[in-house]
Parts: sequence; structure tokens; C-alpha cells
Amino acid sequence: MNIYLIPYTFRRHLVMGMMLGAVGLIAWWWSLFLVLEVGPWMYESLGWLWWPRTEGWLYLVTLSTSVAFMSVFYEGSLRRRRMRWRIFWALFGAGIAWVGVSIGLPLVRVMMPLFTNDQVDELLRDPSFLTLRYRMSGFILAGFWSGLGPFFARRLHAVITRNWTWGGRDGPTPTPAPGWIDWGGIVFAHLGGGLGAGVVAAAAWHMPGYYDDLAGDLYLAPAFAAWIFGTLHGLLVWPIPEDMYAGWIRVLSYERYGLRIPIPHTDDTAAERFLGHFPRGLDLYLPAETKVMELHTSFTMDGDRNYTVRGLSIEPTVVKRPLERIDLRYDPRRPAPLETQLRMEDRILLGADGDTVIEFLMLPKEER
Repeated sequence: MNIYLIPYTFRRHLVMGMMLGAVGLIAWWWSLFLVLEVGPWMYESLGWLWWPRTEGWLYLVTLSTSVAFMSVFYEGSLRRRRMRWRIFWALFGAGIAWVGVSIGLPLVRVMMPLFTNDQVDELLRDPSFLTLRYRMSGFILAGFWSGLGPFFARRLHAVITRNWTWGGRDGPTPTPAPGWIDWGGIVFAHLGGGLGAGVVAAAAWHMPGYYDDLAGDLYLAPAFAAWIFGTLHGLLVWPIPEDMYAGWIRVLSYERYGLRIPIPHTDDTAAERFLGHFPRGLDLYLPAETKVMELHTSFTMDGDRNYTVRGLSIEPTVVKRPLERIDLRYDPRRPAPLETQLRMEDRILLGADGDTVIEFLMLPKEER
């Protein structure tokens, strides 16, 4: 995955879902290969025969491990980590998912009779009973560990790179520790997203064989369930975050057309960039002939990655967006300048005639 190919639009939130949905289909195909090709070969060549319950274990372990591995690996690819660290942390998260599902499935099978009656126990003991009405616990377990594995991998990576240079640090400076609210949101996204993916995937496999209006197909039902599992995991657990992008300002008028500068500092801390025709000390210089004042406006980013523009001149500073125009010219009767929050592709018109046009963009950090 390449962050340059993912523009800052709403569709960026769908990228991980589409990629992990494809991973889920590949995992489904691989589990079929193990059952239909490797299993008979082992029996004919070695005399080994799998236990009937092994097929369900193979399907869920392959699905959860593959999705957990690629979720962490794709993040490392987007953040430009070295290949060895991408693979290391992806294997770490996938290993946790593999161990959790491998141990959890037998435990669930042993503990389930404690919460069911005799009729249900008889169904649960039948390995050929294919309906998911009584098998949702396995999918829930797979979803839980497919979220918990990447969570441990990402949190351990953050702790190690925050204190040491070992581990594949993202950027020149360590990432600050999240607050309690942000940390709780990360936990909820990983665990809740994984559980949600498991529950919906179980329903997606159960419905084709239960409802008469749907064509029951034991070949396509697990494929649909695997695709649903990967897609929801990518949408809910780790959609591409805001910190992968940085705000830029770009000149669109004919004087110095195309010139652009980033708003944040290189260490991604809060910053303020000044624009005007004063020849020294400003971040973005524009000629006075364009009717730009010596100190006309400034662009800021705070600690929460909110971008704003401030009017510092009595000459017009107009923010233009669809169905909205905001005049930020400085009012001498007010002690503080007017400001407004910036959105992607906002245009700022400077001067009485609006001849100087500045555009606000969100671009990948790698642009710097």
C-alpha cells in the first residue's frame, strides 16, 4: 500500500476495508486448499487423517491470523517502516491471534455445555452439523483475537519506539503517548471492531443455509463470511488515521503559482505559518503588487491537529468554500483576530479584488 495513492477524502476510510476483504477471500481459498488438497495427500502419503472438527479450526485460524497479520503489515507499509520491522510486528500480532484462537476454540467447546441444555449439547457434539446457529461463539472468538493481536502489536511498538530507537520508529521523533480517552478509543476500536466483524461474519455464513429465499451454498457462504470479516475488520479496527496526513498551503494565483509549504513542523508539533509581503522572516512571501499586506494572514495547527486561518490585516481575507464565504479581515476594535477552521480544498482570497488565491490541502506527510 502506498499513502501517495490514497487522497484525503472520505474514501480513504474504505481502503483498509477493501484490502482486508481481499485478504479474507485469500484466507478462505487457502483453507479450502488445505482441506481439499493437503488433507487427502496427507492421508494417501502418510496415512494421517484429520479430525473432523479440524476443518472449522483451520478456517477460523487462517482467517483471523491472516487478517491480523495484514492489518499490521499494511500499517507498516503506509508508515514507511523498514521491511524487517513491518514483518516483525505483523508476525507478532498474527502470532497472538493464532495462539488465542487455537487455544480458545477447544475451551469454548468444553465450556459451552455449561450454558446449554441437553438438546443443544447433542447438536454441538455433531461435527457435521453445519448451521451457524450454534457456532457463533467460534466466530466471536476469532474476531476478538484478530483485534487483540494487532492491538498488542501496535501498543508495544508505540511504547518501545517512544523510549528507544529500536523497533522501527515512525518519523524522526517518537510519537507522544495518547491520553486516557484516546487510549480507550483505541481499545474499543480494536476489540469492538473485531467482535463486530466476527458476529456479522457468522450471520453471513448462517443466512444462506437458513432462509429459503436465499440460495444455500456451503461453497460460497464461507467465502462471503470471510469477505465480510475482513472488510468490517478494516473499516472498524484501523481505518487510515488523520496523523498520516499534514496540512499544506499552496499559491494558486499567477504570482508564485504552485508554491506550497507545510503548516506543521517537521516533528509534527503545533505551528503557525505567516503570509505577507514583508521580505524577511515570513514563512510564505508574496509580492506587494498582488495587494497582499506585509503581515496579511497566518495558518495554524494546534496539538489536536486542527487547522485554522487567521486574518491579520484590515484588507479583506475571505475564506471561500461551497455555499459559504467568511471574511476574516482584522477589526481594530477587537483585541484578537478573527479565525475559522480550515477544511480540505478551502480557498483563501487575499486583497480587495481577491486576486491572490491560497488553497489549503491535506497531503501525505511523506510529501515533506
